[in-house]
Amino acid sequence: MAKFFGVVIDEKRLAAIKGTPLEEKVEPIFGGALKRLVIEVPDDLGQKVIEQFSKARFDARGFIEETPAAFKRLVFKKIVEMKSLGPEVIEAAVAEIPSIKDDIEKEDRELPVPDIDISDVLELQKNPVQKPA
Repeated sequence: MAKFFGVVIDEKRLAAIKGTPLEEKVEPIFGGALKRLVIEVPDDLGQKVIEQFSKARFDARGFIEETPAAFKRLVFKKIVEMKSLGPEVIEAAVAEIPSIKDDIEKEDRELPVPDIDISDVLELQKNPVQKPA
């Protein structure tokens, strides 16, 4: 049975694949609140990914979960470079794990701050009691 690797797509990542065939492969999750790309991974390659990270696991759906954020960023970088959602993307990312070891070690100590725009939330926090318009 094949395994899967999901990559969450935010607006910045969506802009990076806009106009490519990859854009058509984006699927909504959580009622459309988030989007993702899914890579189908052969069992042996999926096991190889799991073995690279102490917290990684297969979930009940066969998705590879609990991989470091640095690895997920690397996988997305490879998706954009290779313009593919094939297992070769995961193979290339696994081959480059030594280049992100420092980032992975930092994540074990402290999670990185997400690179998202929260200016609207900060504005709302200035006046926490909202009055009807």
